[in-house]
Amino acid sequence: MNEAAPTLPDLDAMRAAGAARVDAVGWHYIETLAKRSQAQSGPARFLLHAKLQEAVQRFNARMTTAAHPQGHPEPLPSPLATLLNDMGSKSVPQGSGRSAGWPSENPRIQAFKKQLGQISVQKQVTQAMAQAPQNAGPINSHMLVLRSLGLMRDISPDYLNRFMAHVDTLRCLEEAGKVKLTPKKTAPAAKPRS
Repeated sequence: MNEAAPTLPDLDAMRAAGAARVDAVGWHYIETLAKRSQAQSGPARFLLHAKLQEAVQRFNARMTTAAHPQGHPEPLPSPLATLLNDMGSKSVPQGSGRSAGWPSENPRIQAFKKQLGQISVQKQVTQAMAQAPQNAGPINSHMLVLRSLGLMRDISPDYLNRFMAHVDTLRCLEEAGKVKLTPKKTAPAAKPRS
């Protein structure tokens, strides 16, 4: 069973048409697949050639789409953009006193979550005030922060809750920034021969 060698698609014409500008990664894949196809023989060559033909067909379709964008509808937004848009459209009107939640949540559950959050913040502030340093001076930064939190608690508890949410977010971001990837182990340098 001696089959003729498969003919490769005309990659030079595609290169001249600007294939690398349409999709540089896809074009590199096609070129690499063509080189590997030529280097193989037997069934491996036919398998690689079939993959190459399929990749070229998909790439030609993308090139045609890129050449005629006005005939096609707007691209679909990413799932993340859809989620953010959906969350933004479900926002609660100003002055309603309720926190924004998922539309399927029961208003009682939302109220319970809000109250639980307020209790948690009140508890955190009370614990922080109890751990105030003894004999701290009037401009001690720790005492100034504790006094500010106490005044916020007394004057505007809602503002204190929002402030603490922002502080918790910043703390989490700071901790996430401290996490470092472990460096790759490198082989020790070879000793020069004497």
